[in-house]
Amino acid sequence: MRIEPLAGALGAEIRGADLKRLSDAGWREVHEAFLRFSVLAIRDQQLEPADIMRVGARFGEPCPYPFVTGIDGFPFIFEVVKEESETTNFGGNWHSDTTYLKQPPLGTLLYAVETPTHGGDTLFASTAAAYDALSEGMKTLLDPLVGVNSAALRHGGGRHQMHKSINSMKLHDIEAAERYEAEHPAVCTHPETGRKALYVSRSHTIRFRDMSEEESRPLVDFLQAHQTRPEFTCRVRWAPGTLTVWDNRCTQHNAVNDYHGQRRRMRRLTVGPQTPQ
Repeated sequence: MRIEPLAGALGAEIRGADLKRLSDAGWREVHEAFLRFSVLAIRDQQLEPADIMRVGARFGEPCPYPFVTGIDGFPFIFEVVKEESETTNFGGNWHSDTTYLKQPPLGTLLYAVETPTHGGDTLFASTAAAYDALSEGMKTLLDPLVGVNSAALRHGGGRHQMHKSINSMKLHDIEAAERYEAEHPAVCTHPETGRKALYVSRSHTIRFRDMSEEESRPLVDFLQAHQTRPEFTCRVRWAPGTLTVWDNRCTQHNAVNDYHGQRRRMRRLTVGPQTPQ
Protein backbone atom coordinates (compact mmCIF):
# COMPACT_ATOMS: atom_id res chain seq x y z
CA MET A 1 0.00 0.00 0.00
CA ARG A 2 1.40 3.38 -1.08
CA ILE A 3 0.16 6.61 0.50
CA GLU A 4 1.10 9.77 -1.39
CA PRO A 5 0.09 13.29 -0.25
CA LEU A 6 -2.00 15.35 -2.66
CA ALA A 7 -1.29 18.82 -1.26
CA GLY A 8 0.30 20.59 1.68
CA ALA A 9 -2.79 21.11 3.83
CA LEU A 10 -4.71 17.86 3.33
CA GLY A 11 -5.40 14.93 1.06
CA ALA A 12 -3.61 11.74 0.02
CA GLU A 13 -3.92 9.04 -2.64
CA ILE A 14 -3.73 5.38 -1.70
CA ARG A 15 -2.66 2.83 -4.31
CA GLY A 16 -1.89 -0.86 -4.09
CA ALA A 17 -4.61 -1.66 -1.54
CA ASP A 18 -7.60 -3.96 -2.07
CA LEU A 19 -10.15 -2.82 0.49
CA LYS A 20 -12.12 -6.06 0.19
CA ARG A 21 -9.10 -8.05 1.40
CA LEU A 22 -7.27 -5.57 3.60
CA SER A 23 -5.92 -6.92 6.89
CA ASP A 24 -6.62 -5.35 10.27
CA ALA A 25 -3.08 -3.94 10.23
CA GLY A 26 -3.82 -2.42 6.83
CA TRP A 27 -6.99 -0.84 8.15
CA ARG A 28 -5.07 0.67 11.06
CA GLU A 29 -2.73 2.25 8.52
CA VAL A 30 -5.71 3.60 6.57
CA HIS A 31 -7.25 5.03 9.74
CA GLU A 32 -3.99 6.74 10.69
CA ALA A 33 -3.83 8.25 7.19
CA PHE A 34 -7.47 9.36 7.48
CA LEU A 35 -6.68 11.30 10.66
CA ARG A 36 -3.48 12.73 9.21
CA PHE A 37 -4.69 13.72 5.74
CA SER A 38 -8.50 14.10 6.26
CA VAL A 39 -9.18 13.12 2.61
CA LEU A 40 -8.18 9.75 1.12
CA ALA A 41 -8.60 8.96 -2.59
CA ILE A 42 -8.28 5.18 -2.73
CA ARG A 43 -7.66 4.08 -6.31
CA ASP A 44 -8.47 0.98 -8.36
CA GLN A 45 -11.24 -0.58 -6.25
CA GLN A 46 -14.03 -2.89 -7.43
CA LEU A 47 -16.80 -2.25 -4.91
CA GLU A 48 -20.42 -3.35 -5.00
CA PRO A 49 -22.90 -1.70 -2.58
CA ALA A 50 -22.38 -4.44 0.03
CA ASP A 51 -18.63 -3.79 -0.15
CA ILE A 52 -19.17 -0.06 0.34
CA MET A 53 -21.24 -0.82 3.44
CA ARG A 54 -18.46 -3.02 4.84
CA VAL A 55 -15.83 -0.37 4.16
CA GLY A 56 -18.04 2.29 5.73
CA ALA A 57 -18.44 0.17 8.86
CA ARG A 58 -14.71 0.53 9.42
CA PHE A 59 -15.33 4.24 10.06
CA GLY A 60 -18.73 4.20 11.78
CA GLU A 61 -22.36 3.17 11.61
CA PRO A 62 -24.34 4.37 8.56
CA CYS A 63 -26.26 7.64 8.61
CA PRO A 64 -29.52 8.36 6.78
CA TYR A 65 -29.75 11.27 4.35
CA PRO A 66 -33.09 13.13 4.50
CA PHE A 67 -33.57 14.20 0.88
CA VAL A 68 -32.55 11.33 -1.42
CA THR A 69 -33.91 7.76 -1.59
CA GLY A 70 -31.33 4.98 -1.19
CA ILE A 71 -30.73 2.33 -3.81
CA ASP A 72 -32.66 -0.95 -3.72
CA GLY A 73 -31.57 -3.09 -0.79
CA PHE A 74 -29.18 -0.47 0.56
CA PRO A 75 -31.17 2.43 2.04
CA PHE A 76 -28.07 4.27 3.32
CA ILE A 77 -26.36 4.40 -0.09
CA PHE A 78 -27.70 6.72 -2.77
CA GLU A 79 -26.51 7.47 -6.26
CA VAL A 80 -25.29 10.94 -7.22
CA VAL A 81 -25.98 11.18 -10.95
CA LYS A 82 -25.71 13.99 -13.46
CA GLU A 83 -26.93 13.07 -16.93
CA GLU A 84 -25.60 14.49 -20.20
CA SER A 85 -28.72 16.64 -20.55
CA GLU A 86 -28.50 18.20 -17.07
CA THR A 87 -26.70 21.40 -16.13
CA THR A 88 -27.21 21.41 -12.33
CA ASN A 89 -25.09 19.11 -10.20
CA PHE A 90 -25.49 17.82 -6.65
CA GLY A 91 -23.16 19.28 -4.01
CA GLY A 92 -21.85 22.09 -6.19
CA ASN A 93 -21.06 24.48 -3.35
CA TRP A 94 -18.65 24.58 -0.44
CA HIS A 95 -20.04 22.74 2.60
CA SER A 96 -19.58 20.06 5.22
CA ASP A 97 -22.18 17.31 4.93
CA THR A 98 -25.51 17.68 6.75
CA THR A 99 -24.40 20.08 9.48
CA TYR A 100 -28.12 20.82 9.91
CA LEU A 101 -28.52 17.43 11.66
CA LYS A 102 -28.15 17.11 15.43
CA GLN A 103 -25.51 14.43 14.81
CA PRO A 104 -23.78 14.95 11.45
CA PRO A 105 -21.64 12.12 10.03
CA LEU A 106 -17.96 11.99 10.89
CA GLY A 107 -17.17 10.73 7.41
CA THR A 108 -18.43 10.49 3.85
CA LEU A 109 -17.59 7.78 1.30
CA LEU A 110 -18.05 8.53 -2.40
CA TYR A 111 -17.38 5.81 -4.98
CA ALA A 112 -17.02 6.53 -8.70
CA VAL A 113 -18.99 4.24 -11.03
CA GLU A 114 -18.99 6.39 -14.20
CA THR A 115 -16.93 9.54 -14.71
CA PRO A 116 -16.55 12.09 -17.52
CA THR A 117 -13.45 12.04 -19.70
CA HIS A 118 -12.41 15.27 -18.02
CA GLY A 119 -13.88 17.57 -15.38
CA GLY A 120 -16.13 16.61 -12.51
CA ASP A 121 -13.37 16.84 -9.90
CA THR A 122 -14.07 17.51 -6.21
CA LEU A 123 -12.29 20.25 -4.27
CA PHE A 124 -11.59 19.85 -0.55
CA ALA A 125 -10.54 22.41 2.06
CA SER A 126 -8.99 21.91 5.49
CA THR A 127 -11.03 23.87 8.01
CA ALA A 128 -8.41 22.95 10.61
CA ALA A 129 -5.59 24.58 8.66
CA ALA A 130 -7.88 27.57 8.10
CA TYR A 131 -8.51 27.91 11.83
CA ASP A 132 -4.80 27.65 12.61
CA ALA A 133 -4.11 30.55 10.23
CA LEU A 134 -6.52 32.97 11.91
CA SER A 135 -5.31 35.76 14.17
CA GLU A 136 -5.52 35.25 17.92
CA GLY A 137 -8.13 38.00 18.08
CA MET A 138 -10.37 36.24 15.56
CA LYS A 139 -9.95 32.92 17.37
CA THR A 140 -11.00 34.60 20.63
CA LEU A 141 -14.10 35.98 18.89
CA LEU A 142 -15.06 32.68 17.26
CA ASP A 143 -14.35 30.13 20.00
CA PRO A 144 -17.54 30.81 22.03
CA LEU A 145 -19.87 31.27 19.03
CA VAL A 146 -22.58 28.74 18.15
CA GLY A 147 -23.74 28.44 14.55
CA VAL A 148 -27.36 27.86 13.58
CA ASN A 149 -27.34 25.50 10.59
CA SER A 150 -30.25 24.95 8.20
CA ALA A 151 -30.94 22.50 5.37
CA ALA A 152 -32.90 25.11 3.43
CA LEU A 153 -29.94 26.34 1.31
CA ARG A 154 -31.39 29.85 1.52
CA HIS A 155 -28.32 31.59 0.19
CA GLY A 156 -28.30 29.38 -2.89
CA GLY A 157 -31.88 30.23 -3.78
CA GLY A 158 -33.48 27.44 -1.73
CA ARG A 159 -33.11 23.66 -1.78
CA HIS A 160 -36.19 23.17 -3.98
CA GLN A 161 -34.99 25.72 -6.52
CA MET A 162 -31.49 24.20 -6.65
CA HIS A 163 -32.63 20.59 -6.91
CA LYS A 164 -35.74 20.79 -9.08
CA SER A 165 -33.66 20.39 -12.25
CA ILE A 166 -31.84 17.27 -10.97
CA ASN A 167 -34.16 14.75 -12.56
CA SER A 168 -31.79 11.78 -12.48
CA MET A 169 -31.77 11.42 -8.68
CA LYS A 170 -34.54 10.13 -6.42
CA LEU A 171 -35.04 13.31 -4.45
CA HIS A 172 -37.83 13.48 -1.88
CA ASP A 173 -39.20 15.57 1.00
CA ILE A 174 -37.40 18.69 -0.25
CA GLU A 175 -40.18 20.87 1.15
CA ALA A 176 -39.24 19.71 4.67
CA ALA A 177 -35.80 21.31 4.46
CA GLU A 178 -36.84 24.33 6.55
CA ARG A 179 -37.56 21.99 9.47
CA TYR A 180 -33.99 20.65 9.58
CA GLU A 181 -32.02 22.98 11.83
CA ALA A 182 -29.26 22.33 14.36
CA GLU A 183 -26.92 24.39 16.51
CA HIS A 184 -23.22 23.49 16.61
CA PRO A 185 -20.07 25.27 17.81
CA ALA A 186 -18.52 27.55 15.19
CA VAL A 187 -15.18 26.05 16.19
CA CYS A 188 -15.13 22.31 16.93
CA THR A 189 -12.44 20.17 18.52
CA HIS A 190 -11.69 16.94 16.68
CA PRO A 191 -12.44 14.09 19.11
CA GLU A 192 -9.51 11.95 17.90
CA THR A 193 -6.75 14.45 17.11
CA GLY A 194 -7.67 17.28 19.49
CA ARG A 195 -7.19 19.80 16.67
CA LYS A 196 -9.58 22.74 16.37
CA ALA A 197 -11.41 23.40 13.09
CA LEU A 198 -13.93 25.88 11.75
CA TYR A 199 -17.46 24.49 11.47
CA VAL A 200 -19.19 27.25 9.53
CA SER A 201 -20.34 27.30 5.90
CA ARG A 202 -22.17 29.78 3.74
CA SER A 203 -24.34 26.90 2.50
CA HIS A 204 -25.74 25.88 5.88
CA THR A 205 -24.86 28.41 8.62
CA ILE A 206 -27.64 30.98 8.53
CA ARG A 207 -26.61 32.91 11.66
CA PHE A 208 -24.95 32.67 15.05
CA ARG A 209 -26.90 32.10 18.24
CA ASP A 210 -28.18 35.37 19.76
CA MET A 211 -27.35 37.24 16.55
CA SER A 212 -29.49 38.13 13.55
CA GLU A 213 -28.85 36.82 10.05
CA GLU A 214 -27.92 40.33 8.95
CA GLU A 215 -25.35 40.65 11.74
CA SER A 216 -23.96 37.16 11.14
CA ARG A 217 -23.65 37.25 7.36
CA PRO A 218 -20.42 39.31 7.05
CA LEU A 219 -18.59 36.97 9.45
CA VAL A 220 -19.94 33.84 7.73
CA ASP A 221 -18.88 35.25 4.35
CA PHE A 222 -15.39 36.10 5.64
CA LEU A 223 -14.89 32.62 7.11
CA GLN A 224 -16.13 30.92 3.94
CA ALA A 225 -13.71 32.87 1.78
CA HIS A 226 -10.86 32.37 4.27
CA GLN A 227 -11.18 28.60 4.69
CA THR A 228 -11.27 27.94 0.93
CA ARG A 229 -8.09 29.85 0.14
CA PRO A 230 -5.94 27.81 -2.28
CA GLU A 231 -3.29 26.94 0.31
CA PHE A 232 -5.90 25.11 2.42
CA THR A 233 -7.22 22.97 -0.45
CA CYS A 234 -6.62 19.86 -2.51
CA ARG A 235 -8.33 18.44 -5.60
CA VAL A 236 -9.41 14.87 -6.31
CA ARG A 237 -9.70 13.79 -9.94
CA TRP A 238 -12.08 10.90 -10.29
CA ALA A 239 -11.81 7.69 -12.29
CA PRO A 240 -14.08 4.63 -12.17
CA GLY A 241 -13.10 2.57 -9.16
CA THR A 242 -11.92 5.48 -7.03
CA LEU A 243 -13.30 5.59 -3.48
CA THR A 244 -12.75 8.86 -1.65
CA VAL A 245 -13.32 9.04 2.09
CA TRP A 246 -13.23 12.39 3.88
CA ASP A 247 -13.41 13.60 7.46
CA ASN A 248 -16.52 15.73 7.68
CA ARG A 249 -15.39 17.17 11.03
CA CYS A 250 -12.49 19.17 9.65
CA THR A 251 -13.07 19.61 5.90
CA GLN A 252 -15.39 21.18 3.39
CA HIS A 253 -15.88 20.03 -0.20
CA ASN A 254 -17.25 21.33 -3.48
CA ALA A 255 -18.23 19.25 -6.52
CA VAL A 256 -17.00 21.15 -9.58
CA ASN A 257 -19.72 21.47 -12.23
CA ASP A 258 -17.59 21.71 -15.38
CA TYR A 259 -18.59 18.66 -17.44
CA HIS A 260 -21.87 19.53 -19.18
CA GLY A 261 -22.79 16.98 -21.83
CA GLN A 262 -21.07 14.10 -20.00
CA ARG A 263 -22.47 11.60 -17.50
CA ARG A 264 -21.18 11.21 -13.95
CA ARG A 265 -22.48 8.49 -11.62
CA MET A 266 -21.31 8.03 -8.03
CA ARG A 267 -22.45 6.12 -4.92
CA ARG A 268 -22.47 7.93 -1.59
CA LEU A 269 -22.58 6.75 2.02
CA THR A 270 -22.21 8.79 5.22
CA VAL A 271 -21.13 7.17 8.47
CA GLY A 272 -20.47 7.81 12.16
CA PRO A 273 -23.11 10.18 13.56
CA GLN A 274 -21.46 12.44 16.14
CA THR A 275 -22.40 15.53 18.12
CA PRO A 276 -19.82 18.24 17.28
CA GLN A 277 -18.04 19.58 20.35
